[in-house]
Amino acid sequence: MNKFKKVALAGILATASTSAYAETELNVVAPWSNLNAYGKIEAPFWTEELPAQTGGALTAKLSNYSELGLGGAELLRLASMGVFDVAHVVVGYSVSDDPVIEGIELAGVIQDLDTLRKAVDAYEPTMTEALATKHNLVYLGMYPNPAQVMYCSEPVNGIDDFAGKKIRFYGSSMNDFIAAAGGTGVNVPLAEVVPSLQRGVVDCAFTGTLTGYSFKFPEVTSDLYGLRLGWGLTFIAANKSAFDGLSAEDQQALRTSVKELEGKLWDLVAVDDAAGIACNTGNGECPYGEPASMSYVPVSEEDDSRRRALLEEEILKNWAARCGADCVTNWNETVGALTGLTASK
Repeated sequence: MNKFKKVALAGILATASTSAYAETELNVVAPWSNLNAYGKIEAPFWTEELPAQTGGALTAKLSNYSELGLGGAELLRLASMGVFDVAHVVVGYSVSDDPVIEGIELAGVIQDLDTLRKAVDAYEPTMTEALATKHNLVYLGMYPNPAQVMYCSEPVNGIDDFAGKKIRFYGSSMNDFIAAAGGTGVNVPLAEVVPSLQRGVVDCAFTGTLTGYSFKFPEVTSDLYGLRLGWGLTFIAANKSAFDGLSAEDQQALRTSVKELEGKLWDLVAVDDAAGIACNTGNGECPYGEPASMSYVPVSEEDDSRRRALLEEEILKNWAARCGADCVTNWNETVGALTGLTASK
């Protein structure tokens, strides 16, 4: 074999070798770094498990809201623009961009995890279509965080005690619920809630049962009211241009791996929702540190009836006006059918 053929063969082999071990690094953003799900599930998945599962074909450059100084509301737009290849987007922070997406996280609608899982499954086609047609995104999965409950710096016994209080919220329907119950919603970024409570900017704040513990809410609050205004639902989506740039094999590998991630996060929240209450109150075992001693106020039957009345008389009507007739019909056939609620203008 002459030297020219040897050089040509070497080039072909080098190209084949590079192709066989081609690696795609995905630019991925996940939520706040001090949430339990990030350290326990999300970070290990993207940095270790995904590369292992795909034989190194897919790797991730992982960042999070905390290190990037993001509040959460920007994520849907940033992912749509292609700033990130894959993003974890908290639904409640993205609703100003799309009331269809808001439909899966309407404040106060779902009070238990079993119903929530059924609702997410039923609404998946709606999410898939909305993200593809309006936001240039490919839906990969969705998972909850621990239930969004109310931390207060003064005694609270039920919905009646919303009246006259300044209450931290996120998302349009959560603000609607607070207003319907007589309170005043104040939109405060999660990282700023503790100083806002200290300064009296807010009297109470909604966030997750374990999130509040992780962000040290018990140091500035005394009462925890168990009404669940949301679940911090978070969807995982890929920018369509980035996804289309993957091979069919890598696309399927990403979908399959993220579905496994989704399952782990659902399993975790089933534990962490109850653990958050135990950690905040000292009633039960706290697996994440020294428990606080907040007073826990469960939801009475009277308050649950009032919750449903406020939803049907005000909150769902306000959302329906934002979403439109086709959107409302679809919601009534999916989430509404599961919860026994009906949205109408």
